[in-house]
Amino acid sequence: MNSLSSETNTQRHKLKFHGTADTWYGIWLVNLLLSFITFGIYSAWAKVRTYRYFYGNTELAGDHFDYHAKPMQILLGRMLTIAGIIVFYICTLLAPTLGGAMLLAFLALLPWIIVRSWRFEAIMSSYRGVRFNYRCHVGRAYMTFLVWPVLAYLTLFILLSMAYGLVAVTGMQFLAVVLVALFIIPGFVAVNGVLSAVQHDLYVNNMFFGNSAFKGVMKKAAFVKFSLISLLLAVPFIVLIGMLMGAFIMTMVTMSEYGVSDEAMGEMVGANVSSFLLTYLMLLVWGMMTRAYLTVAHRNYMFNQTTLNDGKISLHSSMKLLPYLWLLFVNALIIFFSAGLATPFAQLRHARYMVETLDVEGDIDTLAVQAHTDTAQSALAEELVQELDLNVGI
Repeated sequence: MNSLSSETNTQRHKLKFHGTADTWYGIWLVNLLLSFITFGIYSAWAKVRTYRYFYGNTELAGDHFDYHAKPMQILLGRMLTIAGIIVFYICTLLAPTLGGAMLLAFLALLPWIIVRSWRFEAIMSSYRGVRFNYRCHVGRAYMTFLVWPVLAYLTLFILLSMAYGLVAVTGMQFLAVVLVALFIIPGFVAVNGVLSAVQHDLYVNNMFFGNSAFKGVMKKAAFVKFSLISLLLAVPFIVLIGMLMGAFIMTMVTMSEYGVSDEAMGEMVGANVSSFLLTYLMLLVWGMMTRAYLTVAHRNYMFNQTTLNDGKISLHSSMKLLPYLWLLFVNALIIFFSAGLATPFAQLRHARYMVETLDVEGDIDTLAVQAHTDTAQSALAEELVQELDLNVGI
């Protein structure tokens, strides 16, 4: 029995982050230089050093988290991932059919890869000597990441095809607009919300601290609401872009219909370069705002719904949209105007905000958990997820 014990009886424990710019900048710079000199081989050691630094500087109730992955595990997983990507591209060039078969095989393995990645990260993380764990039935992962998404988006595609067919038969374009507005767009919002809910449910309700299970009710209606709000955030940007580019688009269509020369159309494009730049800037701002909103909404809801040890321990997140959006904006400026050299400062600012908006309620000092003996020898799934930027971290 591995028990958590300390002298404090505080019922509300706020997480703290102790990372400092001077220490982290030195680690970051050494990681970068050695990874470059060794043609990327040292990047496995760099990843472990990075994780251990951020975990080790995260404090809860006087104790710190730890990360236990070995660099050779990361390196082997990374080498196998890169080798697989190279083989895939070669097969795609020389034998497209074989490349397509490999892609289908990868998609078929994707749910397994995702849950193995979650399991690896959990088992390699610990607090007060007790490791986290992730146990999930593969069948449920396939339903969550493959079967339900395919069925949902296939249904939306069929509805969209039916709307297009009605327009082709009746010639009533207004009918298509009505169908899209009443069924397709709400359906897309609902599908994204429901899929996000079941993915968060799969993650939270299969996570363990030692032998103690995390529990959380991930209501689908809440995630549908988040999806709807994120879509509504696009409305003002669509209006502004329409006002900015509408006249230009209509002019280009008219010029094309009347057979205006390519030179004249090129001059028209050149005269509107500033409009293109402003449109691109608005798209960036919209993307940042949407990302910030979904991060804040999902993270707050997930943590605030999650408990441990049969509800005796509860988690809380207090992120706010505007402060987080401002953090992302300032970090982007820091990285851009420093040509990337100030990236460590941006990383520390982000980590500190994410950590210090979390707290744990309950007497964790009386929580007794049994340390599990599960292991995760291979980092292949984790490296596949990161190298292919699958964005499944929750």
